[in-house]
Amino acid sequence: MVWFFARGHEAVQVETRFDNASGEYVLEIGWANRPLETERFRDHSAFEARVASVEARLRADSWAQVGGPEILPDGWRGPFTN
Repeated sequence: MVWFFARGHEAVQVETRFDNASGEYVLEIGWANRPLETERFRDHSAFEARVASVEARLRADSWAQVGGPEILPDGWRGPFTN
């Protein structure tokens, strides 16, 4: 999924997905004029906690979410426990 945030004329994109090849959850943060930040997690709880931390930091720094999250064209292909 992809979320977009804005603050003034600045924008940031936050993407979450599951990498089937490596079995890792991936968090990518795309800031304007900065290299893409990529973090990988094997533990789902750690991944969720980090995503929540990023969202809280953006809110604290006056970033506003623009619209709702967009589902990636190939969808979430994470592991299923059932």
